[in-house]
Amino acid sequence: MNPANELYDFSGKVILITGAAGAIGSEAARQFAMHGANVALTDINEEKVKAEAAKIEKESDRECIGIRADATNDADLKSLVEQVVAKFGKISGLINNVGWGKATPLWGSDTEAMVASYKLNTISAYNVTKYCMPYLRKEPNTSVVFSGSMVGVTPSPEFIEYSTAKAGLINMAHSMAVASGPEVRFNVVVIGSVDNGDATLEAGYDPAMLKKISDAIVMKRRGTPADIAHAFVFLMS
Repeated sequence: MNPANELYDFSGKVILITGAAGAIGSEAARQFAMHGANVALTDINEEKVKAEAAKIEKESDRECIGIRADATNDADLKSLVEQVVAKFGKISGLINNVGWGKATPLWGSDTEAMVASYKLNTISAYNVTKYCMPYLRKEPNTSVVFSGSMVGVTPSPEFIEYSTAKAGLINMAHSMAVASGPEVRFNVVVIGSVDNGDATLEAGYDPAMLKKISDAIVMKRRGTPADIAHAFVFLMS
């Protein structure tokens, strides 16, 4: 038996996770389902998110659904929340995990790219949270957790689009917490370097850069999706 099962029980809870086709999101869905929750996974990649939901449902024996939604499309997010409530009747917690950013030098961006990053990493989380709030307020001990980033709290001129958007996300979460607590809790997990497979390389890192990062970490390794998922579970509990 997993010792964590004695600490966490999400039986009867419905957890919505965005960006759930990727490494961190799908692992978080798996962890919540293993602890008894019904989970709604959403991602722009419909085929992959539905496959992940089916796999987790089989592993956990909990009901999981995969829903395709474009996080930058307001209508998609509104429909997403409506579909989750139609299926499960409620929403007990939200993990705002959508986010991505590539290496961009400080003076190498433009208005379109900066706005696009803000829409994906910050506004998307605002909109889905807004649509979930009427349902979260109806449930006891509800929580919203955001995937933040270390580049959002430290000077990061090499990721200017992504770091600026994540800094905005963190401030936004603080504002939501002040306005909504203790009725609904808000937290941000400030994520460092995590091994997300191909997504890490697509963001502009190369093996030499990753080794340098690992060597500078006390544990001599980068984070894993499971590390982040455990933090999500703790903050949602």
